[in-house]
Amino acid sequence: MIIKLIRERKDVFWFFGYVLLGLFYYGCKLIIHNYNVVHLPFDDKIPFLPIFIIPYVIWYLYVPGLMIATFLAGKKAFLKQQYVFYSGALICGMIFFIYPTVIDFRPDASGDGFLLWLTRFIYANDVPPSNVFPSFHCYEALSVHLTTFTAGPYKKKFALRTASAVLVILICLSTVFIKQHSYIDVISGCIMAILPFISYNFILRGNKNEYDNRAV
Repeated sequence: MIIKLIRERKDVFWFFGYVLLGLFYYGCKLIIHNYNVVHLPFDDKIPFLPIFIIPYVIWYLYVPGLMIATFLAGKKAFLKQQYVFYSGALICGMIFFIYPTVIDFRPDASGDGFLLWLTRFIYANDVPPSNVFPSFHCYEALSVHLTTFTAGPYKKKFALRTASAVLVILICLSTVFIKQHSYIDVISGCIMAILPFISYNFILRGNKNEYDNRAV
């Protein structure tokens, strides 16, 4: 069945790009040691809210989940999503390498309870807290949302599109409320998601029939 899928949908290999993107992201943490600290005065006024670790972690399922959903929607839909997604991701990666950044305002997350334990787990597996500008969490979440719900079969799924939009907002908020990012990282990450999307649809005049007629 897998072999048949590969023969019929060679675009499935785009998923390997997501794996390579993750390897590059963590590879930067291993080879880069001189960072620029991102810490603005307003960051200190944002409270630490452990409850937001939940949408922060959901992101790990949300992004690949929407990619798989778009893949199932049709080849043209998936290719558009991948072109938009990786063009922005490439620029983000270049920024990580040319202008490496780190935060220095993580709070003490000690204490009892699942939320604090999960926060400490995330902290422990993200050392140093680098590659923060722009926020990959925000970039990827908004990018897949825009490319999934703006045309084709998913465009008519109002309830699903609304739920996805709310989740993207919560994911972006989670990055600052669990002190993984500065607010400027969030803004830049969202801008990086919007620019490639606009470029594809308006400047490059992407094909308006990017989605096929397969039912969802």
